Amino acid sequence: MKTTIVLLALMSTLICYSCNKSKDSANKIDVSAQWQVDNSGQLIAGLADNQWQSVNFTTAELNLFASLDTASLAGTATPGAVLAGNLNRNSVTPNPFLSTFNLYLRFNNGYAGQLLLKSVVVDSLMNPLDKRADRLQATVFGPENVSSSNNISISPNLPAGRYRVYFTLSSATNQHFYTMWGNIQKK
Repeated sequence: MKTTIVLLALMSTLICYSCNKSKDSANKIDVSAQWQVDNSGQLIAGLADNQWQSVNFTTAELNLFASLDTASLAGTATPGAVLAGNLNRNSVTPNPFLSTFNLYLRFNNGYAGQLLLKSVVVDSLMNPLDKRADRLQATVFGPENVSSSNNISISPNLPAGRYRVYFTLSSATNQHFYTMWGNIQKK
């Protein structure tokens, strides 16, 4: 009788552990593949993957932004296009970073308006570690009427390690109209 109870207890423990492990495995993402970008935005090492470009987010990825979706979108407008940066992507600089990384975005020529940048840093199990919403102001400059955002500096409160950051751009008429992600490393 005691043996049966001990065996049932062990089996229950194993079942609970394996159920929890499969849940963690289902949410696991690979944060090891890093683009390396220097302080001036020059690519040191990149990968042929979906990082730092416009992609469609899954429902789970969009749910990361639910608590940020209450930020005011008053006075914001959607640009005609978000243009690729100097790496033909919109990556952060530098990567890896010590305490702060920067994001700079360009838009279609002539766009001068505000929009909302939302960012969420997650660990390899998709646990949100840092969330923020920043209002961007795009300005037009130069003879080509190029439009760009102000530089956004992000200083996530994280220990050294590898993570993923998700970004969305939103406006009053178009929530999450631009979505991208990339892996980051804090030294």
